[in-house]
Amino acid sequence: MQTGELVRIYKGHNHAVTVVNILGKVMVTACLDKFVRVYELQSHDRLQVYGGHKDMIMCMTIHKSMIYTGCYDGSIQAVRLNLMQNYRCWWHGCSLIFGVVDHLKQHLLTDHTNPNFQTLKCRWKNCDAFFTARKGSKQDATGHIERHAEDDSKIDS
Repeated sequence: MQTGELVRIYKGHNHAVTVVNILGKVMVTACLDKFVRVYELQSHDRLQVYGGHKDMIMCMTIHKSMIYTGCYDGSIQAVRLNLMQNYRCWWHGCSLIFGVVDHLKQHLLTDHTNPNFQTLKCRWKNCDAFFTARKGSKQDATGHIERHAEDDSKIDS
């Protein structure tokens, strides 16, 4: 018998969810916030985030472990769904886990830094690096942050 009772709310997206796919034991969602999120159905845990989109995700399908997304700007992106490959954002106050290291890099540069910064303190776990807007320092900051993603983010599954 169906009661219409709300059983669970999955949190994480910041705008309207455009697609929900159930794939075995996981739920994969796409959203206008430019992210694909993967949730474990049993525990309700948010397992991974896939980014890299320049515009809102309007549609998504999954075929043979590939996530295909279509965006408002007309672009289509294909990325492999691999729950065994995880890259953690260790920026202070952030707990996102990405399935692709390049998506983590983009997240760090767009969500945790300001391109017009005058000063920037790296807030990656156990890092005290500090950058100023003087010539060359902005490129140093970008390279520094990208190295964190490449060297310090991999989670062994």
